[in-house]
Amino acid sequence: MIGDLDYFKSVNDRLGHQAGDEALVRAAQVLLRFRRAADSIARTGGEEFTILLPGATEHEAYLVAERMRSAVEREFHDGPAVLTFSFGVATYPDHGRSADAVLEAADQALYAAKALGRNRCVIFNAEISAIFAPQTGRGADEVQLATLVSLAEALDLRDTGTADHSWTVGRYCAMIAAELGLPPERVKRIEVAGILHDIGKIGLPDAILQKPGPLGRSELAEIRTHPEIGAQVLNSRGLEDVREWVLAHHERPDGRGYPCGLTDSEIPPEAKILAVADAYEAMVADRVYRPGIDERAARAELLRCSGDQFDSRVVAAFLTVLNRTDASSSVRGVESA
Repeated sequence: MIGDLDYFKSVNDRLGHQAGDEALVRAAQVLLRFRRAADSIARTGGEEFTILLPGATEHEAYLVAERMRSAVEREFHDGPAVLTFSFGVATYPDHGRSADAVLEAADQALYAAKALGRNRCVIFNAEISAIFAPQTGRGADEVQLATLVSLAEALDLRDTGTADHSWTVGRYCAMIAAELGLPPERVKRIEVAGILHDIGKIGLPDAILQKPGPLGRSELAEIRTHPEIGAQVLNSRGLEDVREWVLAHHERPDGRGYPCGLTDSEIPPEAKILAVADAYEAMVADRVYRPGIDERAARAELLRCSGDQFDSRVVAAFLTVLNRTDASSSVRGVESA
């Protein structure tokens, strides 16, 4: 893991170098408190630290990084020197077959964490170096959104072998939102949320995402962290609404969802739209652990779970859109014949 204190120069500029040195000592003490017994920590730059975690999987390392990041944020949140950490995580031999290669991968993951808004942890994957290359010529918000969309596509490739899942969910979200009569600007915003809904899978290892068989209890628990990781990735100015919807897109009206166990009235309507669109696309698409099911069977499943797992109004709107699309396709087929 390579960690870098965010905006540390501003502490030296505002409070002086002695205050900066004291902040570095406090931050290092936090890292020491939250390391594992076998882990080694070294200061490898002005405000940069490198941590070696012998025997850790990438997800175990990610969890250590998250504990450290959260602890540093708590340590400094109400003082004159408000500081946070960004972390990049890489493992041997998956991300490099030499010490230099693993360090380079962790450094690229750290760059990704900075590009995504800082105060977050990112696991390296092969697409990161291309996605997070410096970009010029566009506004910061536009660059950030383009970066997030590219990351969503890369995660789709890692998870399903294609880049279609998130774009399809986004399209379904827009169709549902329009059918429900939401204004055009809201429809577009929900479409963006659909594209980014699985962004939190950046914190999950390939061994789980690409497992061909059923997941065990601990693996399911790890999968269920992805809405919270996604919310952390989207914790940037201008994405507050999308962040809230992504965090809640696996909640259920009957209160049996995750991560918070919200009940019907507590779940944002946009998150309910995400849930239906995501579930339908996941059912009909092929996965490494099972083939997709027939569209008719998937629609029957939505109806069966309507009111418990899914919002009944959202299900009705989506089925109306799908049936109308089917009818339109049939008419076009007759005309072409």
